[in-house]
Amino acid sequence: MVHKIVKASLGVLLVLTVGVAHGGEVRTIDPLRAFINNEYPLGDDYFIHGNADTYIFRCVLSKKTETVEGIALSEISIWGNHGGPWEVFRRSEKGDYIYVGTKGITDTSCLEWCRSKEYLASGQCTWQRGWPKQ
Repeated sequence: MVHKIVKASLGVLLVLTVGVAHGGEVRTIDPLRAFINNEYPLGDDYFIHGNADTYIFRCVLSKKTETVEGIALSEISIWGNHGGPWEVFRRSEKGDYIYVGTKGITDTSCLEWCRSKEYLASGQCTWQRGWPKQ
């Protein structure tokens, strides 16, 4: 019995450490999947759970407009008046992404959106520019 508990605990520990690199960095090749599936410690309270539909936001970041090159992701339910926190992933020199944290973005002209139900059904998003028409 104790052997099974230890074995199960080690399995849970392994699952929790997947994606964490040296120094506690969270690395991923797919920031959207990490965002949707809670594969890193979220900085804010997002509402992408089960098949409930919501809007996912994305901005592709460049050093021209932001301090990092990468991808920022968010979700509509926590946005007040068209400006919300973003989960920022910096593109590394290896081509993967490193989770930076919850940040603000100064220029949201990069805003794109898709419905979470599309991603949950297909594993992909058809990104549309601008603010969604509700």
